[in-house]
Amino acid sequence: MDFTLSDEQTAISELAHRILSEKLPPERLRELEDAGTWYAEEAWAELAKAGLLGIALPTEHGGGGFGILEACLVAEQVGRAAAPLPYLSTVVGAGLPIAEMGTPEQRSAHLPGLADGTALVTVALHEQTVVTVPSTPQTKASRAGEGWRLDGEKCFVVAADRATTALVPAATGAGTTTVFLVDLAAGGVTKRAEQALTGEPQFTVRFDGVEVPETAVLGAVDGGAEVTGRIADLLLGAVCATQIGVCEEALAITARYVSTREQFGSRLGTFQAVGHRVADAYIDTEAIRLTTLQAVWRLATGLDAARELMVAKFWAAEGAQRVVHAAQHLHGGIGMDRDYPVHRYFRWAKVLELTLGGATPSLLHLGRELTGPKN
Repeated sequence: MDFTLSDEQTAISELAHRILSEKLPPERLRELEDAGTWYAEEAWAELAKAGLLGIALPTEHGGGGFGILEACLVAEQVGRAAAPLPYLSTVVGAGLPIAEMGTPEQRSAHLPGLADGTALVTVALHEQTVVTVPSTPQTKASRAGEGWRLDGEKCFVVAADRATTALVPAATGAGTTTVFLVDLAAGGVTKRAEQALTGEPQFTVRFDGVEVPETAVLGAVDGGAEVTGRIADLLLGAVCATQIGVCEEALAITARYVSTREQFGSRLGTFQAVGHRVADAYIDTEAIRLTTLQAVWRLATGLDAARELMVAKFWAAEGAQRVVHAAQHLHGGIGMDRDYPVHRYFRWAKVLELTLGGATPSLLHLGRELTGPKN
């Protein structure tokens, strides 16, 4: 299987890397952190101007007409820059599902703003009861006149303070769910701000009798399991791709450091134990890259990717932690200095490790896939 990128894909990756490295060098990230501002609005605007926010959205709505693989190439560079941007939740978690499963009216209402960076749509999958995406949400939707009434609570909702709309799965019957496009400014919506380890604002969003029209249904009524499954698969691929960039940059920073830092009259990189640790980190990083490319390629071509996504997520959780721990340890005390950039990659890797389930849930899911009924 050949995973060599096409010329167009290489150009997309290189363009994203150039924009993010120019707009968000370590000193700029520190300025944003000191100011208590997580969103890098100038970088977001530049990505939109270059067509990278809409790279996987339909051309008729201002997008580039590519797919999940190209979106993951941008996500990789977001991780490599530790860029404070809501790319995963808005572009991949919300934009792609609307493009794939939305009505013409829903696509026209939401996708142009996502592509040009003037509007945000987010996704609200998680609840307090489980670490992954619940198959049967506690959030409920009941018929109310010609529309629906939503009651419940979602957690870890990214960009809820900036997004106009959220994709919200809710139980609509015995064992059935439906996904709704919910106006976050509607009556009955309340938000409680929290903060991830990366500094990213995440919100607990409560819905108390929120009224939504029939036109807010994404996909089919009682067809939410298929929609939610697709959202989770797309997000899993993009999370793993982001983790590639995080590990790649943590490893690059470490390699530069041990190549120049001297101890006992010799450069650290000449010590055998240091060389072995860096080599192991490189192997882990490439394992994350290979397994992620395989999973995302299957997603992009319409093949079943359930097993491959779990394998990729296991490596993105387990392997990434070895990489960033090695980076931290090989830097010694300087690795703990907030003026030095490596600490950001440790925190990003931890958050991505646990997003949509860590190593153990991924292995359990993979085990069920392997031992389940054969097609």
